[in-house]
Amino acid sequence: MNDSVDVQPATDRRARTRREIKKLISERNEVLALYCSLAGCDGSKITSAEDIEAENLQEFCQLLIDYIATGHFELYSRISEGKERRHEIVSLADTIYTRIEKTTALAVEFNDTYDGVSSFTDELKNKLPSQLSILGEELATRIELEDQLINTLLTPAHEAEAMIQ
Repeated sequence: MNDSVDVQPATDRRARTRREIKKLISERNEVLALYCSLAGCDGSKITSAEDIEAENLQEFCQLLIDYIATGHFELYSRISEGKERRHEIVSLADTIYTRIEKTTALAVEFNDTYDGVSSFTDELKNKLPSQLSILGEELATRIELEDQLINTLLTPAHEAEAMIQ
């Protein structure tokens, strides 16, 4: 009797993994779209923090935290709890997770600074453009790392074994 082992069929685990990945990518796309709007990379004329509506910033903060939480609690938790059996995924996660944690910390710090802000102090007005830029760079890094993990998660075990040999 082995009551600590997950006996869920592989097809169910793969379907759950695909759902988790789909949710993560959907939330990531929402974050990126709103980020581009806030940072002005969508063609809008953002010249200072005064051009950013507080409601948009609040929505961005909420989406950002939801996205970070989805990755942490739905995708990475299975690996960190030792429930992932594929060596190549565990090995990759060991390699990239520290860097992903750095992006998580920066996103949480950004949220802590700007969530609930209804009007900008001079200090926040001055800091927002550079903090958005830094956050954008960190999100780009996170996405690259996540994509590596997602591609590995979606690679059938027999193909992954062949790549290793």
